[in-house]
Amino acid sequence: MLIERHIPEGDDFLDPAEVLTLDAPELARRTQALVPLLRDHAAEAETLRRPVAEVWSAIRRSGFFYQFVPKAFGGMATDTDGFIDAALPLAMADPGTAWSACFCAGHNRTLAQFPVEAQQEIWGGDFPYIVAPSLGAPPAKGVRVDGGCRISGAWSWGSGIMDADWVLAMAMLASEGADPQFVMTVFPAAEATVTDTWRMDGLASSGSNDVSVTELFIPEHRMMVDIGSMIAGGTIGARGHPEPVFHMPMVTFAGLVAVVPVLGAAKGLLDLYRQLLPERTVKGSQARQSENPLAQSRLAQADVMISAAEQIVRNASRLGQTAAGLEPGEQVPLRVRLRAELAFAVKLCRDAAALMMEGAGSSVHHLDQPFQRIVRDLGTMASHVAFDADASNELHGRLLLGMSPNSSIF
Repeated sequence: MLIERHIPEGDDFLDPAEVLTLDAPELARRTQALVPLLRDHAAEAETLRRPVAEVWSAIRRSGFFYQFVPKAFGGMATDTDGFIDAALPLAMADPGTAWSACFCAGHNRTLAQFPVEAQQEIWGGDFPYIVAPSLGAPPAKGVRVDGGCRISGAWSWGSGIMDADWVLAMAMLASEGADPQFVMTVFPAAEATVTDTWRMDGLASSGSNDVSVTELFIPEHRMMVDIGSMIAGGTIGARGHPEPVFHMPMVTFAGLVAVVPVLGAAKGLLDLYRQLLPERTVKGSQARQSENPLAQSRLAQADVMISAAEQIVRNASRLGQTAAGLEPGEQVPLRVRLRAELAFAVKLCRDAAALMMEGAGSSVHHLDQPFQRIVRDLGTMASHVAFDADASNELHGRLLLGMSPNSSIF
């Protein structure tokens, strides 16, 4: 079944002069101010299976989507710590909406890898930033034609598509007598069809429905053909932007974007759990759980686990930016290790959530309680392929033993 989505009209872009004065601390202050709004609408967003329009508009007006637009095009070009500070409040309030918002903000960095002509057309035209999902699985199929390519396909996991104005998508182009060529494309969201498939037990409010196109023409300048350089973070299109964030390895950056909503969800749970303990008594006892040494220990353990996860995330994000100065071959051990570290941070968050859920009592399982919704959101986010601990640890172990990688996801 097809589903109607909202394509932004663009009348809520900030004045360029305001963006020039917008820095990371101010953006974090603005997103923190949005917490009550997101919390009030989180249950509604889950029911709608997409972000609530009022909430999404408020996130747009905060300036959140300017973070990874290069300064050359009037954006913030923020660093990873600035992004973490701005995104965490949103994720603490509604992880599903924050998931789509984080990905859409981060995908502006993907556009910075495209040919300069595409950047000028989009950022230099009517879109100071784009709101776009990045679709990879399965890649569309297509062929080269005069002036570009023509593609057809259907992609899953379209986080952000319900409020998108552009779409980033992978395609595989057939070539007679040669191996197929993988390309990343960018095209207006109005040229795509969205299918109502996002019916999940967690992360429902992200609205990550399937997206499809049929015989869609993509002009040459909106094709990224140098996938190897994009993965390493060094395309020709990015070389005009000096900020390190535009030269981070692709999978490392994508892992950061995905891990921050997980961390925010865990921090949001911790706040709820801390508020719950002074009010909770166990049946058969009159003592509040806040006076129970075991409950105190459980709270402390969860706090330390989440704090450790945040330190891992922030350190990994900074190291990812330093990888920009390494040659692609030198990057590999660092990229592999950082993937394993981010997966471990997610495990800490997931384990902390389970620890708190075990001690929270039956009342948090009521569907009108945010606690159970955030736990479900966190569990769904943690299942992302980037956080597969077995695969990431095996890959890291192979390299530690001098063996070759057995996966391309790093």
